[in-house]
Amino acid sequence: MHAPRHPLPIRFALFVLLAVAAGCASGGGGTQQQPERRAGRGGRAGIPAPAGIYDIAYRVAIPDTAGHLYDVSIDIDGVLGDSLELQMPVWSPGRYAPMYFARNVRGFTATTDSGKTVRYGRVNGSLWRVYPAKARRLHVNYQVYANTLSGTFSVADTAHANWNGASLFMYVVGFKAHPVRLTVVPPRGWHVINGDSRVNDQLEFQFPSFDRLIDTPTEVARRFDVDSFRVDGRLYRVMVHYNGDQGGQRERFVRDIEKIVRYENRVIAPPPLDMYTFMFHIGYAGRDGMEHLYSTQIITADPWTDTATVLPGIASAAHEYFHTWNVKRVRPIALGPFDYTREPYQPSLWVAEGWTQYYGEIGLLRAGVVDKAAYYRTLGRVIRANSEAPGRKEVSARLSSILAPFWDGAAIPMAVDRSSYFSYYTKGDALALLLDLEIRSRTHNTRSLDDALRTLKDRTWDTTTVSYYLQGRGYTEGDVERAVSAAAGADLHEWFERYVGGVEDLPFTQTLALAGLTVTVRTTGDEREYVVEEMPNATPDQLRVREGWLTGTTTPVATQGKER
Repeated sequence: MHAPRHPLPIRFALFVLLAVAAGCASGGGGTQQQPERRAGRGGRAGIPAPAGIYDIAYRVAIPDTAGHLYDVSIDIDGVLGDSLELQMPVWSPGRYAPMYFARNVRGFTATTDSGKTVRYGRVNGSLWRVYPAKARRLHVNYQVYANTLSGTFSVADTAHANWNGASLFMYVVGFKAHPVRLTVVPPRGWHVINGDSRVNDQLEFQFPSFDRLIDTPTEVARRFDVDSFRVDGRLYRVMVHYNGDQGGQRERFVRDIEKIVRYENRVIAPPPLDMYTFMFHIGYAGRDGMEHLYSTQIITADPWTDTATVLPGIASAAHEYFHTWNVKRVRPIALGPFDYTREPYQPSLWVAEGWTQYYGEIGLLRAGVVDKAAYYRTLGRVIRANSEAPGRKEVSARLSSILAPFWDGAAIPMAVDRSSYFSYYTKGDALALLLDLEIRSRTHNTRSLDDALRTLKDRTWDTTTVSYYLQGRGYTEGDVERAVSAAAGADLHEWFERYVGGVEDLPFTQTLALAGLTVTVRTTGDEREYVVEEMPNATPDQLRVREGWLTGTTTPVATQGKER
């Protein structure tokens, strides 16, 4: 059932979606946990905290939107020892370069319950050490300057306040894994929404850990629109904060989001959650998207028009929603639990981001948002980048992943040779395409890359939990190779060494031929275009692979037997 999609005042829109949500959450108040967080795994909400740990409560207010300031306080009860340390994250999950968020922190103070100021010092740029002088309760307060709307930073201005937690919140060292509370104090008349809000303008939240606190971007504004729909028994909310006139395109926008969800839920499985929130900022300066466990935040400066083949924000949604499994739950071993004191280096972003890029692009076709010709044009651009970019001969997919902190949003204060680097998004996208076709061809379209992802889920997410952060464990590149080999029914170690670990040009011509496709280069003046076309004389096997690949389907084994 769909909530109304014509423009609604925010209070009424939220009332509608909460009425829909009533069937999937008992009670309100923001403490209801989604199925995966009720599963009895250690360290998540609903699990009693160990005796003797600190009680930690955050409060965030926006007293000066014109001055771009947040006021953040942390109340810490149960303090023991001669000192206590507070760490500001150096980087943020999903953006791998060091950001040093502490540079925007000012006005730090620490007081006892009676208001007495206690001594503190800076151990380094991002670490504060407080000396409680035997006080059991401490009140820490500081301000954060925030004037950058993105998937990583925060903004407070006259249009809205929007935060990403790593840029705003310190954590108590040694207690990052323990439950925390958050109180939001919005400007008068402004409204609040995030992926955990269960009631209209909810202001009180509980999180099972600091990781979940900062994995919950929040929008505070005078007005935004919210629509909702249900897929696979789950509630999906689409929040749009639009700068300008929507041009009557919101209904189409939400309908395309629903198409994407319906397709992507069948690749691995419907995700283990009962509510998911898309948060869009359309027409605001910037261009970004970031994945989270129960939400995504997407920013685009481009307005909606009735002539757009794909409305701005849709392609990003196809990418970010696929992350709900790939990277957020089925995750590289270095990505959760996180060490926020230093940037991470790990070799599998070509899977976490590159495969997601592939599924986001072909997902628009499989979901019915774009046609085959449009996808073939996208594919031509991917092939060109992987065939011509100089950096492809310098760094492998594996090495480009490891070097992500050098490039993914990193400040570049010195002259660098950008042509010596090649993106793990682009290389991983192409590798996913080739593996999908390779698996389908080897198995006569009875299996696909989807099966490799499902196997990876079974062997990592659905196995023994190894930390407080989430169930299961993270994967290694060896896990990925074995999952792909299992789907293909063959040992693909040599393939991985050549194309993942090496810099050999990718076998587009040979692999596309498995689906009865050709790729040719056409030059018009100074323009070069890689054109993907269908062979007119494709064999039945090629046609079977092509049809399955384009539609995202496989052929049952029993049917295969009859055909052969």
